[in-house]
Amino acid sequence: MAINLGSRKINPNLILNRYIIGKATYSSNKSGEIPQNSIKNLISADAQKENGVIYDKKPFKIALEAGKRYSWCLCGRSKNQPFCDGTHKNQQLRIKLKPIRFEVDKSKDYWLCNCKHTNNRPFCDGTHKLPLVQEGTSIIRN
Repeated sequence: MAINLGSRKINPNLILNRYIIGKATYSSNKSGEIPQNSIKNLISADAQKENGVIYDKKPFKIALEAGKRYSWCLCGRSKNQPFCDGTHKNQQLRIKLKPIRFEVDKSKDYWLCNCKHTNNRPFCDGTHKLPLVQEGTSIIRN
């Protein structure tokens, strides 16, 4: 699907990749270190290409404990944002997206994505600043 930007039609995946690589910064981390999910390769639904509905157009700052497992809501419908409350299990809603299980290595404050379009699930990578997200358009991951 192409997006109209003025007189040009642009693939949203190209815009997202260019933005993330060229302009995005992780604002909560002054050291330049981008947080990672320490159990990403163990158990995760991170490979899902779809993104959930945009819950909020700004990230959520929260203190997380090292070694504790969390479930980040990807579908965007949880009433306990940014964490999963099991809403995706409601068969009437027909939600295919599963939550992202994650752990952190250090106890400190983290910025978790609320737009559900980050390329560094569940951590914010600045994707919410994209015009596509601000306008409420969904983006499919590569």
